[in-house]
Amino acid sequence: MITGFNTNVRHRGRMFHVQTEDSGREHPHVISHVYFRGTILASEKREYAELLGRPDLTSQVRRLMDEQHRAMVEQLKAGELDAAIAARLGDVAETSAPPPAAPQPAAPAQPAPAADPAVEAAVTARPRAFGEGIVSEKPLDEVILDYLVEKARSRSTEPAARPNRRTPE
Repeated sequence: MITGFNTNVRHRGRMFHVQTEDSGREHPHVISHVYFRGTILASEKREYAELLGRPDLTSQVRRLMDEQHRAMVEQLKAGELDAAIAARLGDVAETSAPPPAAPQPAAPAQPAPAADPAVEAAVTARPRAFGEGIVSEKPLDEVILDYLVEKARSRSTEPAARPNRRTPE
């Protein structure tokens, strides 16, 4: 089994995820899915049983995966999947423009008298878009791996727990 490809693609103001993976020698096919918020919108599957005896199997499967993944991304970008998106999700892909920005508060003409710095920062901060600073452009597998690495590092710095041992009676 060969490690797959994951790509986030912004299309018509929405973020879609394209994933391609190999199912291995026992199930010789490459499959790609286009997701929106966990819902599969489109799939493509290619069998490669005829390649199993080749000495360059890994490079051939990698080539198939790359071609199929790129094709799915291009279909999404070209709007070829818009009908499937609308059929599954309604009017999710209805607009080519991103949603309008929230209005920015007007700056005061005269400087205000000095106040608590924490309160001042909260009052003058621009409004945050929902998910800002949380949503990542990284593929999900990278986000998960980063989380697991950070958890492992934090565990290695914690003091070792004392084992709960009973003394024999």
